[in-house]
Amino acid sequence: MKKLILAMLFVAFWAANSFSQEATFVTSVEGIKEYSLPNGMKILLIPDAAQSNVIVNIVYGVGSRHEGYGESGMAHLLEHMLFKRSSKFTDIKKTIADKGAQANGTTYYDRTNYYEILPATDENLKWALDMESDRMITSAILQSDLDKEFSVVRNEFEIGENDPSGVLNERILSTAYLWHNYGKSTIGSKEDIERVPASRLKVFYQKYYQPNNATLIIGGKFDEKKTLSWIKEYFAPIPKSKNEIEKTYTVEPAQDGERFVELKRNGDLQYIAMAYHTPSYSDKEFAANNALISILTNNPSGILYKTLVETKLSTNVYGYTLTLKDPAFSYFACEIAKDKDINTVQKAFLETMNNVPKMTFTEDDLKRAKNELLKQFENTYNKTLNLSIAMTEFIGAGDWRLFFIDRDNIEALTVADIQNAAKKYYLQSNRTWGRFIPEATSERTKVSDTKDIAALVNGYKGKVMEANTNTFEASVANIIKSTEEGKLASGGKYALLEKPAKGNKIEARILLRMGDEKSLSQKSMIANLTANMLKLGTKTRTKKDINDQLDQYKINLSVVGSVDGLYVRISTDKANLNNALNLVQDILRNPSFDVTEFEKLKLESKSGLESNRNEPQAVATQELTKITALYPKTHPYYSETIDESLATLDKITIEDLKNFYATFYGGSNSISSFVGGIDKDAIKKFLSSTFDNWNPKIAYKRIPTQYFDVKSNEKTIQINDKTNAILFGKINLNIGKKNPDYPALEMANELLGGGAFLSSRIPQRLRETEGLSYGAGSYVQANAIDPTSEWGIYAFYNPTMKDKLTTALNEEIQKAISKGFTKEEFDSSLKSWLQNRQTMLGTDEFLVRELRENMDSGQTFKDYEDFETKIKNLDVQKVNTALVKYFDPKKLVIVQAGDFVKK
Repeated sequence: MKKLILAMLFVAFWAANSFSQEATFVTSVEGIKEYSLPNGMKILLIPDAAQSNVIVNIVYGVGSRHEGYGESGMAHLLEHMLFKRSSKFTDIKKTIADKGAQANGTTYYDRTNYYEILPATDENLKWALDMESDRMITSAILQSDLDKEFSVVRNEFEIGENDPSGVLNERILSTAYLWHNYGKSTIGSKEDIERVPASRLKVFYQKYYQPNNATLIIGGKFDEKKTLSWIKEYFAPIPKSKNEIEKTYTVEPAQDGERFVELKRNGDLQYIAMAYHTPSYSDKEFAANNALISILTNNPSGILYKTLVETKLSTNVYGYTLTLKDPAFSYFACEIAKDKDINTVQKAFLETMNNVPKMTFTEDDLKRAKNELLKQFENTYNKTLNLSIAMTEFIGAGDWRLFFIDRDNIEALTVADIQNAAKKYYLQSNRTWGRFIPEATSERTKVSDTKDIAALVNGYKGKVMEANTNTFEASVANIIKSTEEGKLASGGKYALLEKPAKGNKIEARILLRMGDEKSLSQKSMIANLTANMLKLGTKTRTKKDINDQLDQYKINLSVVGSVDGLYVRISTDKANLNNALNLVQDILRNPSFDVTEFEKLKLESKSGLESNRNEPQAVATQELTKITALYPKTHPYYSETIDESLATLDKITIEDLKNFYATFYGGSNSISSFVGGIDKDAIKKFLSSTFDNWNPKIAYKRIPTQYFDVKSNEKTIQINDKTNAILFGKINLNIGKKNPDYPALEMANELLGGGAFLSSRIPQRLRETEGLSYGAGSYVQANAIDPTSEWGIYAFYNPTMKDKLTTALNEEIQKAISKGFTKEEFDSSLKSWLQNRQTMLGTDEFLVRELRENMDSGQTFKDYEDFETKIKNLDVQKVNTALVKYFDPKKLVIVQAGDFVKK
């Protein structure tokens, strides 16, 4: 009897303990549910039945704001270390690569996050939860791993050091903040990165990587009940940290005068920038300040745009504020061509900003800014995977519900709110730019402390959300079955794939093929400029009208042109589809070619070309193309040098663009694809009215790509004062996608340097083993029609490591060629490759692009499936044979660019 009683007590204890570990429902806002575990971990569920993928994103309440003396960059360095090993996962990067997951980790001021995106299966979700729970508390943080990784992080630091505008940003913020860590770059001090011991990093890890300092987000397609049970299984046993994670308490005092900083180093453009102390994300005045930034910088309506860009003083001006927990900053900057007088621009910029507190704003200003900000909200909210990642920032700022509260604040904005923000925050004494000016008396701006966020969000429910339960099977068979293809009277082609999407989002791509080899000779830049002019005004809409309507109707639109054709990319939703189609039709059929906008475009293009003169990546790319793509100057595919491009640009007139449009544009060779919550009848009507009865003067004839038999060559280019160098290599191949060897070539590249998540030979050696490069690998670009391809390699590195990196790279290539890849490597890479292909089928952006490319090359999604079958039929011997046959070192051209003199 005693034994029976003890057994019953044990069962009762076990049941009570199990029940106590259940996730508790906390709240729900507009389709997002919050739960919590007894150990303090928060859970957000963001279901989307229209998705075929699932995302697991875990956010920790630690960023550079939490770093102490000697710890700068520690949060970011730790992020890198969590991809090394834990108790159950001895090689996390390989584990992720084997799964074919899209994954990343990021660190910023207030938070660190890690996420994985995979096809929505129970196995994949459980794998991600298992891995994240394991590395939450059992990551090894070994000194041997840190010794390799710190140089990788240092190389990432050095890449940023190559960008003068980015460095200026760091200098201004470090001057604006005397005490608060928002004045320190998240990537940290190079010296701290190099010196921090693993033991200190581990203490930092054990302090902040705890369930009661974490929020787990699951988004996409998943079973909520099962997911909660798995979360309980993997995370509930982790105990809450014994020590309280103390809150940061440093408060930046009111700035007591304008501050100035000057930066001098190599570069091709001039910059002026400035920062103001402004509210945190939870402050109600954040929305007003954000709207004011839009009013000041909007292209083309913004006050700064009109003052600096319209007058051709600057080629670009922009501004932003960040989603931060503590009182934040607003940042403004402009680009200035090297031949411009910076003092003139400085005077105009500063005088304009000095007048902001005295400016009078209108209802039109407010409406335009609100449309822009609400469009940004909708674009984030209606893309579940993006929303699940974006939640990282809102959690870091204090609470995920702030995202909706900020939306509410935007909707409630008045002109008076804008006026108040302008008067309160945009005082000269609150500015840091490029000069310190002492003042006898100064006004002070006191930014409000962070409010009680718990009280702010308590009981908040948000808007009523319409449930979306429709699903879509992301299989080739279902895609083919669901796609309607057709042909216009003009000869244009289209493909329409109607499928469920959150918010009835629609992705569309349009391609207009044009001209032939002879008629397009030496017209590459004219083709580019003509396309760029289309969004700058029509016969019935000004540039301002177009920009306003893009925001009002929540349309994202890009128009890019080359001698290969005009590429149009549209993102909208079903409610605004007709508005989007009407706008695109007007842009395509009725461009105004305004001469004033043309002159501004030329100035902007010149500035862009000049900025690349001393940029290692641009210089190396130009030189490699010059050596390997031997098209004559008269060929449309001839690649001009920067000097040649500048000379060409100088000669082009507005009449050249008008003539190009009249001669080459037409709908007879249009290729259009639409995917998502589409209205087929509306789209067909648009396609017919836009592309029928619109014929070019010169018929389209495809320009074939050419194979050039180029021998091995190595070139090093010295560029002074650049802390990061680049290596680019290329082999020209006389093989296209139709070649029977191409599947084996594809997998050979996957194993050599193109595999998922740093899993292949080159990144494993250069980054993981020796810590020489932040990014290194290989790629293959093959033509779907012509027998031409290129096999390329690349590496970013510290210039002082040039010889060591080159030796390691050559050794790894020779080892692969001489000894081949192993069966285990091949099997793992094949599994990862196939998983990634399945993931891509679940993204509308991929589907819409693939539909367009298939119509252009005469293929279908059946070819996509057939190619996978060919890959599955390979073995490692065939892949090794392809590597030896096509990766010929005697044809490898290598160009390296950087500062190899400075030590």
